[in-house]
Amino acid sequence: MERNGGRDESMASSSKRLRLIGEVITPIVVNSPFFYIKGCKITVTKEPRENERGYLPYPKKSHYGKLIKGVRKAPTIRKCFQGFIVVDFPRNNNQAREKLQWFLSLEGLGAHQNNGMGKIKWVEKKEIIPRRKQPLEKKLKIRKGLGHHPKPLQTAIKALLLHDFVHTEKHDSKIYQEVEITSSFIREACKKHHTNGEERSNNWLIPIIKKYDGIASFLSRRIPRKEERRYDYENGEIDCKKLAEEIATKQHSVYVLYNYIYYNKTMARFYETITFANNKLKTHLLLAVNLLINDFKKGKLTLENNRVKIVSQPTRDKGETEKPISESKVLKRIYSAKKGVEKQTTTLQERSVRDENRPRNTEKNHLR
Repeated sequence: MERNGGRDESMASSSKRLRLIGEVITPIVVNSPFFYIKGCKITVTKEPRENERGYLPYPKKSHYGKLIKGVRKAPTIRKCFQGFIVVDFPRNNNQAREKLQWFLSLEGLGAHQNNGMGKIKWVEKKEIIPRRKQPLEKKLKIRKGLGHHPKPLQTAIKALLLHDFVHTEKHDSKIYQEVEITSSFIREACKKHHTNGEERSNNWLIPIIKKYDGIASFLSRRIPRKEERRYDYENGEIDCKKLAEEIATKQHSVYVLYNYIYYNKTMARFYETITFANNKLKTHLLLAVNLLINDFKKGKLTLENNRVKIVSQPTRDKGETEKPISESKVLKRIYSAKKGVEKQTTTLQERSVRDENRPRNTEKNHLR
């Protein structure tokens, strides 16, 4: 028994890792909150302890802009993160301790340190036993092909693919030229999807386009960057009239139209909007379609009288208890101004759920 106990203790000691924790004084300018230096994983996190899934919580993200003297152009925008910084060493030995001393000598990390960014104050070092992480949920992926879908859903997909190619009361066609849509039903929905009060119209496509166009815009619009034109004009002019004619010829089949937008290199040059030129129009259209398909598979959309209908509760989840925060929080953030709800309500709800039942780590060794 003593031998087995000694073996367990030796295995536990060999699995221990060194961890160094610091407080971020000024935002760290990096592209991602996860990166490696000298074989050690660096994590910028909201709090220096794992959540119930074994992951460090995502940090607060902001943006850092810098003007260039003498150049008349928009400022350079870089991502930066705030919170704490956690350095995980691959093992606990003499080599790890040497790397620890090297990190302790650093006063900052990331870009633009000469401008005062990335300042760090080291506060704690300790030994930890790595926890086994639970797998994360799958991220949304844009399909290369549509697959088989019912006719009403194909009509909704076609409307989402064409809704930005017509002149509306909010904006003109995003490829400058209007596409001649042969179906009057789809054309009416595309032209009126920005018009207020059209939810009661007999055209069931209008609420579908409104919903998934809004969610796709919300998910992709992160970093603003303004341009004067709707595409990268410096790489050559685009014959927009010819492009509109090509799109019109592809509308006979939703599968052909989807593949055309997915693979066409000219479509990839257009911006989703002038004020958010980092986002591509192609990605916006494909994202809206994939959100629609995913909701249909989850039971959030049903087929009724040869039309697609939005349901308040997924059909496959009826009778089950609802989760504290569902995916409707995205819609609350989009339409919060209409309902008179404060914009910070959803953020506070998410924060309270994250902070509940968080495991406490009492094993701490302060810096010597």
